Amino acid sequence: MIQLTSTVSANSELLSTEIDGELVMMDMLHGHYIYLNQISSMIWRELQQPRRVAEVCATLEERYALPEGAGPDTIRHDVIDLLQQMADKRLIELHD
Repeated sequence: MIQLTSTVSANSELLSTEIDGELVMMDMLHGHYIYLNQISSMIWRELQQPRRVAEVCATLEERYALPEGAGPDTIRHDVIDLLQQMADKRLIELHD
C-alpha cells in the first residue's frame, strides 16, 4: 500500500511520449495504452528517479495549494490514490 513514506519510481520498461503536455504510454507486455492528463504526467516526470511520496506531494502543494486551489490534505489524498492505481497497474515500482 502506498503511503507518504513510500519511495516509488516510474516503471522504466514502459514506452512513453508526450503529446500537448499529456503522456501516452504503451505497456508492451500487455499491449495496453495508458493516457495521463497534465497533472498525472507531471507526477510521472517526478518519478523518473526514486522519490518519496511526501516529496511528490510537496512539489504539487507548491504549485497548486493556492487560496483558490486544492488544500494539502486533498493533494496528498489524490496523489496517494493515483500512485496506488499506478502501482496496481505496474506503472510504478515500490522501493520500500
